[in-house]
Amino acid sequence: MTITRKYWIAGLLAVSAVALSSLVPGGPIETRSFAHIHPIVLGSFNTFLTMLSLLSLLLVYFVWQSRRWAFGGAAVCGLSYFLVYGLDLAQVFPVSPDAMPAALLIIEVLGTVLSVPLTLLAGQAVRQSTQPLGDAPSYAPEGTAIALPNTSQIVTGKRLGYALVLGSLAIGIITFATRSAMGL
Repeated sequence: MTITRKYWIAGLLAVSAVALSSLVPGGPIETRSFAHIHPIVLGSFNTFLTMLSLLSLLLVYFVWQSRRWAFGGAAVCGLSYFLVYGLDLAQVFPVSPDAMPAALLIIEVLGTVLSVPLTLLAGQAVRQSTQPLGDAPSYAPEGTAIALPNTSQIVTGKRLGYALVLGSLAIGIITFATRSAMGL
């Protein structure tokens, strides 16, 4: 796999996440009302969209690290972006009685276009990677032992802190988006 490809994948993931994040209901772009959709359905959809954006941003780091599983995740995210935008553009779900604003239409068309190379490049990266799925790349010659400091407690504490911050952010975004989409 070429180094350039992983940077394209990471860049497409980041741009896709930012573009989708800009479409949070109640923001400057997504102004349609979805008050007619059941709150649980709307909340579930907003949870999916928020997780897709946050996961995409998290995957950028692991794509830079050339993790094969991250390329697989990027391909799934690319396909998810395609489906989310495609369903909305085809007026399948979510459907609003309000017209789609021009800025929203532009971002959704661009998001759909970007999702295709993201999915294809990430899929190629998975197929061409020689790394076993789930393993990190090894930079030491075979048979060389690498001594790592015992930092498991620090890493675990950091991960827990990151998870709490990310979870709080996600809950805030989902709550805001669902309330705004319902006109509350």
